[in-house]
Amino acid sequence: MTFTATPAEVIQALQEGNERFRQARSIHPHASQARLHELEAGQTPQAAVLTCSDSRVAVELLFDSGFGDLFVIRNAGNASTPGSLASVEYAVEALNVPVVVVMSHAGCGAVGAACSPEHLLTPNLMDHVGHIRNGLKAGGLALVPPVDLAAAYNLHSKITAQELINSSALLRERLNSGELEVHAACFELHNLEVKWLGAQLGA
Repeated sequence: MTFTATPAEVIQALQEGNERFRQARSIHPHASQARLHELEAGQTPQAAVLTCSDSRVAVELLFDSGFGDLFVIRNAGNASTPGSLASVEYAVEALNVPVVVVMSHAGCGAVGAACSPEHLLTPNLMDHVGHIRNGLKAGGLALVPPVDLAAAYNLHSKITAQELINSSALLRERLNSGELEVHAACFELHNLEVKWLGAQLGA
């Protein structure tokens, strides 16, 4: 995948990579040992992607990218946590990525658990899922069965993006200067499409 410096061109490259993947035309760029050796002295990814730890959400494959192209941060339910925010800030400050993508996915267990308050979880998972649940409630999603899970996946992506922005002076500064864009997206497993939900400006 060849990236250019502007956010619009980075997003276009990601969209084109996902379309190649969907059409079974992946070219698997930057996948060689030689490419990795080229990066031994440093990395210059053009996008940071905060997504779920789910084993089906293999970011580099979904965007048909390779070594050095994407700075990927993962946790259960692609939630805004101190660790994920710090990782995003590192990508923006130290690596100067022009695009941050927060990507949820259909069938997410963490979001599904957040939509089912009666679900029994460990204390750590309860805290993590509770944060997601509170965000969905604040975002206006009715958590009364039957919950619209498709809406929950989309909304959670936007909420996480907003939380990152609202919690980071660095991200707000780069957004205001036009050097950075933060986008929400959702990966649809049934058709392999990364659905783009728009640039986020925070609350």
